[in-house]
Amino acid sequence: MTSALTLSSFLYFLLFCATMTFSPGPMTLLLLSLGLKDGLRSSIPAQIGASVSYLISILIFAVGFSELIKGNLAITQTIQFVGVAYILYLAYKQWTSSGVSINKAGAVEGSRSLFGKGLLTGFSNPKTIIMFSAVFPQFAGAGEHSSAADIAILGATFLLLQFASGCLYCYFGQRIKHVLENPKRRVLLQRITAVLLLGVALMLARGFSH
Repeated sequence: MTSALTLSSFLYFLLFCATMTFSPGPMTLLLLSLGLKDGLRSSIPAQIGASVSYLISILIFAVGFSELIKGNLAITQTIQFVGVAYILYLAYKQWTSSGVSINKAGAVEGSRSLFGKGLLTGFSNPKTIIMFSAVFPQFAGAGEHSSAADIAILGATFLLLQFASGCLYCYFGQRIKHVLENPKRRVLLQRITAVLLLGVALMLARGFSH
């Protein structure tokens, strides 16, 4: 099984993933709050739970769905447009959002409880269905040239970046907490994220329009 993933598509994907995984969201803020409370080591079970949820979602919605529609150009092009539209929607939401807040730390939790919390946080976000089924495939080879190998590469990249962002949020939590707690800085960060997402959407639209 060979890969049709191009270097430009992979670089666009890196930009998209870095923007998505390192920008504040439910998962990153959960890990940040855990890191502030008990440190990086105690947050690992939650990060593993999140990774498991994303891996299962990738297998179901990215690999399985891409294999199902392989060779169907009409569906593939529709998925491409849905993916770009979704990224534009994310950019709009980031630009217009008033910001996110850090959850207050509660009682100390066990590893099993933290694993479950990370797992449920990953699964409870309906955006993952659209992201893995509509966004992931269009970075890979289009139409009959797309393959599960492309999705596997993109999935592994996403999981690594997601885990790395969680570790950084936990480890540097004390240093970046003041940035996220400041409303003006929080909004600025989210608007920078919106601009990056807009750039990714435009590059993808330009790519499959030729």
